[in-house]
Amino acid sequence: MRDTTVMVAGGAGFIGSQLVRELLKERARVVVLDNFQTGTWSNLAEVRDSIEVVNGDLLDEWCLMEAFRTHRPQRVFNLVGETFVPTVYDAPKRFVRVNVEGHINVLLAARHFEVERVVYASSAEVYGNPPPRAVDEKQPLGAANTYAVTKLAADRLCFSMQAEHGIPVVAARLFNSYGPRETEPYIVPEIVRQLHAGGPLKLGNLEARRDYTYVADTASALVAIMTSSIPNGQAVNVGSNSVLSVAELANTIGAIMERPVEFESVASRLRRHDIQHLQADNTLLREKTGWVPKLSIEAGLKETVTWFRENGNRWPWQDRVTLASGR
Repeated sequence: MRDTTVMVAGGAGFIGSQLVRELLKERARVVVLDNFQTGTWSNLAEVRDSIEVVNGDLLDEWCLMEAFRTHRPQRVFNLVGETFVPTVYDAPKRFVRVNVEGHINVLLAARHFEVERVVYASSAEVYGNPPPRAVDEKQPLGAANTYAVTKLAADRLCFSMQAEHGIPVVAARLFNSYGPRETEPYIVPEIVRQLHAGGPLKLGNLEARRDYTYVADTASALVAIMTSSIPNGQAVNVGSNSVLSVAELANTIGAIMERPVEFESVASRLRRHDIQHLQADNTLLREKTGWVPKLSIEAGLKETVTWFRENGNRWPWQDRVTLASGR
């Protein structure tokens, strides 16, 4: 990646900002494209002088084409997406537009400007509600909610646009990532926030089991996929190949924060169509790239809690939620 111009769409977001840091370590020339609706400038604070930033939206095709024309990226990561499942119930059309139309706009721009490769951040939720075991890329695809439908559509666009137009793209199916700078109240930052505030944890499905990967490990996997021999048009799982239930996760974080853990089930926090078990079989990724996660779940959670405490005991999304509520 050294001296390669790389565009990170969604580079001010949670995984995107970590990917920017990983690319700078590789001595790449980094261009961030973001509309800063969920991503934040603070996520890029200490690397701001080392990157180019385009304040733009994937749905603005003129802006997107101008960004490609101006910066001429050789490789592109698309991490833009509406991803917080609870909000899809209120804005399903926005999820479709951003996750599907936005992605095809990137692919068409990449074709026009002859980009060497695109890596798309797909989701493990394209597997629907699979059996309670580690699933590989041959697992039949499905969708348990509208968010998953949009990710499945974009995931399959990678295959069809490569087959029909020769666009060099790989879909990285990300299982759960966690760590510093999370931009939505996903389960790890929500547990950390509630434990810091005190009182019982108000959560939904405590038995749901997920595969968690520290964000720096996810970012290094994306870089490895970009430079790998994985054929264009294919998909590859990015996950740790281990699972924890929400209750187990909360107890682990509670031990790290030295806070008592009590649970209070809240009906409003239950998904309307939940998935009980999502676990990655990451054999393909390991065989093609040699990637393995560097941090265990315990070590990654300690890093996450440390970041939270060193940054005012707040997450970036808390300021957005406070502003929206007028409090």
